[in-house]
Amino acid sequence: MPERPDKCDLAPPQDVILQARAVMGAIDLDPYSTPVINRLVLAARIYDRDDESIDNVIARNWEIAGEKRVFVGPPVGAGATRRLLNKTLREYRAGRVGEAICWIGHNESIIRLPWIHDFPICFPFRRLRPCFYDDELEQFISVSPSDWSAVLYLPPSDSAGDFHARLSRFHVAFSALGRVVFNQYSGEDDWCAAYKSVMRQPYDYRA
Repeated sequence: MPERPDKCDLAPPQDVILQARAVMGAIDLDPYSTPVINRLVLAARIYDRDDESIDNVIARNWEIAGEKRVFVGPPVGAGATRRLLNKTLREYRAGRVGEAICWIGHNESIIRLPWIHDFPICFPFRRLRPCFYDDELEQFISVSPSDWSAVLYLPPSDSAGDFHARLSRFHVAFSALGRVVFNQYSGEDDWCAAYKSVMRQPYDYRA
């Protein structure tokens, strides 16, 4: 079994998955999952973290059939979350991801990923509850989280019509969970100079 971060057998919150499917219609790939968790996510394809390491998942080009709709929900530490979301952004920019919803389950990840504010993001009114599959009860059980979280949306960019329609869907679906924010300065890189000044190095999208 490959080495992987702690807590990664937890599944994302059920309400996030339901709203993600409402926005995208279906999920074509979950790049960091297990067959048990996929009973809840219902992705057409997963990369099984029991079979391959997070390093392999990040190193490979993601192969996605259909409309290339991706759900990323790693309930792990800030480092692994940052790596997986940076990878999702790179695949999105390369055109291999057409649309993505990402659950950021670790609050420190939000300050480690300054680029997320270029996209629509939902800040929930309460802590969202991840879950695990109970073999005895044969159902998913929610657990109380120690962290608060957020939900990020990478909308389809092929056409303006698609972009605005899906953006509206995201707002309608997730505004029931929290405040949806879309920065009016999205796409501008003025934060990069400040980041380099504070951190003494440019932001590394591959870290």
